[in-house]
Amino acid sequence: MKTVANCILVLMIMVFMGCAGSSSYMQPATTVIKPTPDKAVVYFMRPSGVGFAINFQIWDGERFIGLSQAKSYFAYQCNPGKHLFVGIAENKRGLEADLEAGKAYFAITQVRMGGWRARMAFIPVTRGSEFWDTVNTYMTELNYIEAKPGMLMQWEAKHRAKTQEILAVLNSPEGQKYVLQLNRSDGR
Repeated sequence: MKTVANCILVLMIMVFMGCAGSSSYMQPATTVIKPTPDKAVVYFMRPSGVGFAINFQIWDGERFIGLSQAKSYFAYQCNPGKHLFVGIAENKRGLEADLEAGKAYFAITQVRMGGWRARMAFIPVTRGSEFWDTVNTYMTELNYIEAKPGMLMQWEAKHRAKTQEILAVLNSPEGQKYVLQLNRSDGR
């Protein structure tokens, strides 16, 4: 009986590890957004299926840009220059990026064990980092998603006040320990 229970447990773990996330705010997309001569693109990738039921909010300052879902990635085309990307789950994390026009940048979102629900981590893909070469594979293996029309503004309006509080913390001296860096030289 114990062996059967262990087999069922292992099978359930294997099933959940392979599950892609979903959300009523995001949908499958076909045309991958690329950098243009006057815009940069940041790809937010979540390669793991762990915690597939939890989606991480991703913001560019006070602008909501999408949900990071398990086994998926999305693109965010933006003006070059400095940005503070915010990831929200049970915890809050920041990614300060200095972006150059015409270049693509990558950020991995990872699941961490939380107290009540999943926590998240940002991993900036920098030159020589463990994910530098892996992101090319992720772009072919992960589900490419985009926000459903009108949904970004709806989510943003609902959560803006809380995000403003989080931004104040991340911009404070105490909050800087939760902010990682993505530099111009990390673009390709």
